[in-house]
Amino acid sequence: MAILLFDPQWIIDRLKDRVPALKWIGGAADFAAAAEGLKQSPAAFVLPSAERATGSSTGTLVTSQLNTARFAVAMAVQNLRDSRGEAAHADLRTLRTDIMTALHGWQPNADFDPIEFGGGRLLQLNNQVLWWQDDFLTSNLLRSL
Repeated sequence: MAILLFDPQWIIDRLKDRVPALKWIGGAADFAAAAEGLKQSPAAFVLPSAERATGSSTGTLVTSQLNTARFAVAMAVQNLRDSRGEAAHADLRTLRTDIMTALHGWQPNADFDPIEFGGGRLLQLNNQVLWWQDDFLTSNLLRSL
């Protein structure tokens, strides 16, 4: 069995397919560019954040580990009608619901467990752009002979 690691492109493709409200969907490189100046909103960026494997559960000839891959979806919403950010919060709530609906319980690959929600947090509010991050996780078995 070949080792299969988490691919953020699975999530990007899923969001493109299931969340039509998003005007910009990208990965880590796109996130860095958007942080300099958001050009399209709402936007979402898939960021791999961590992997953690358990110790091997088999003998010395076979290595078998459960690997949990964590990733984040950083979102940006902008509402120019409201300088205090209240309308942006309402837009964010709708966007988070759409993204959560697209990802929660979905299997990105037959070898991976369904995606679980891991929490969320405010990143920042500046220049009338509200940035939020939701964390997700999925697991797969790493096995080598």
